[in-house]
Amino acid sequence: MSREQVWLIREKLQHAWIPFFSRFGKLTPVQIETIPKVLEKKNVVVASPTASGKTEAVVAPVAERFVQERWEGLAVLYVVPTRALANDVMARIGGPLVEMGIKVSVKHGDKPYLPAHNVPNFLITTPESFDAFLCRRPEVFQALRTVILDEVHLLDNTYRGDQLRVLLRRLRKIAAGGAFAIHLLSATLSNPCQVARRYVCDFQPVVVPGRRSIDYRFVNSYSEVYHLVRKHRWKKVLCFCNLRESVESVATELTTLWHPYPVVVHHGSLARQEREEAERVMKEADIAVCVATSTLEVGIDIGDIALVVLADVPWSIASLLQRIGRGNRREDVTHVVAVVKSFEEQFLLEEMFRMAMSGNLPEEPYEPDISVAVQQIFSCLYQNPQGLAEVEIADLLSPLCFGEMTKVILRHLLRHGWLEERSGKWFASSKVMDLGEMGYIHSNIPDSCVFRVFDIDSGKEIGTIAGVFDEVFVLGGKIWHVVSVEGDVVRVRRFIGKAPAPFFKRHKGFGAFYWLLPGELKNRGVMEVFP
Repeated sequence: MSREQVWLIREKLQHAWIPFFSRFGKLTPVQIETIPKVLEKKNVVVASPTASGKTEAVVAPVAERFVQERWEGLAVLYVVPTRALANDVMARIGGPLVEMGIKVSVKHGDKPYLPAHNVPNFLITTPESFDAFLCRRPEVFQALRTVILDEVHLLDNTYRGDQLRVLLRRLRKIAAGGAFAIHLLSATLSNPCQVARRYVCDFQPVVVPGRRSIDYRFVNSYSEVYHLVRKHRWKKVLCFCNLRESVESVATELTTLWHPYPVVVHHGSLARQEREEAERVMKEADIAVCVATSTLEVGIDIGDIALVVLADVPWSIASLLQRIGRGNRREDVTHVVAVVKSFEEQFLLEEMFRMAMSGNLPEEPYEPDISVAVQQIFSCLYQNPQGLAEVEIADLLSPLCFGEMTKVILRHLLRHGWLEERSGKWFASSKVMDLGEMGYIHSNIPDSCVFRVFDIDSGKEIGTIAGVFDEVFVLGGKIWHVVSVEGDVVRVRRFIGKAPAPFFKRHKGFGAFYWLLPGELKNRGVMEVFP
């Protein structure tokens, strides 16, 4: 980095330099490479280590363009994977943006409302809230100039990433000329260009290598973790689990060990106030422990973490890097302790650590989740009650569906009463419109709510179902009619006739609308059905 480079960038950031960079006095390598490209109106995909300044590398030049080019209305959409990260991004960039006269707001499940007549210029949101907002107030996006996709690796190659791909196509039909820029940010991408092509056609990659060394060790119990922490005088500990249930049980054990120091938990089932309180404790307490799921993999500010504990084997190398990347950001080494339950777990983690330190991340093959097509059909038709032609729907779904797939899905939904077809156009049924009014059609995240089904005549429990189910359904080889739903209890009575199977609790790899796919598209590779 030369002084001349920094001086040239500072000259170009006439309005954004002081709000964003005056407290640092310098730029990071990723900022030096990214800022000029964004100012030149290029789409960029930025892949660099955690805490390297990626957010400011994109947001500062976008804000500069906002002021210089006199953008109006909702001009910037900033999409993040989690509510917690949305709040953290707001805390990080909200001040500088407001200082530049840019109105910024957050919209997600915990903060679902925006003023009708005072739309922000810069909106931070999640894919699901973006979907809901696009359906209800599409006109707001007409002035959109930039979309920023943060931590895109957590969305890509999942039903949420596939939803986002279709939403971007829908957005291009609304935004002025469809000519908004797209910037992608990630800390861990094995092939940034390959990922970027799924969201934008023309882009420039910014890849800044650099990885801290990893000091890792294995233990067999949490008491060993406690003694290591005392020995090294580590103060802040962040412990990762894969499941919410595990978070609660591990936190219980650590609370006993760490007494009287606080042990807090952080996961998606907690109310917003509880999650924010956990974040506050970690930032303000001198000594504290937080047990979390992947909600804290992303860059939420919880203070300086001395030790990262892995209670479970992470889902992937990318997940491992995200978790250990939260530790000890002020040094060139991150300290990690893995609690292993078997030799096999230790062997697997050894290989994962080896790959993480080599920098050679494995590439995962991409296959779209076509169940997202069902959700997007419902969402598009809810947004367009005047109906859509089949060719329009097929065009919007083209990132996920090809050949006759859209036609097969539409006719399947028609046969089961979810859609209507009139005068060459497709319409949402009243059933779908009612679900839309209640906000149930915007998320592909599988519903974890499980209902217990009881036969009202015999009083016997039949089994469990989950998610949305029809008034008449099959369970245990018999057909049942819903009599009442109270809490998580569904009371039913035998029914004579035909009915579909209910939606059972299933592997989280499928989106929430998987159960509404035609049978020939379930449990089979797409190429098997449409070669």
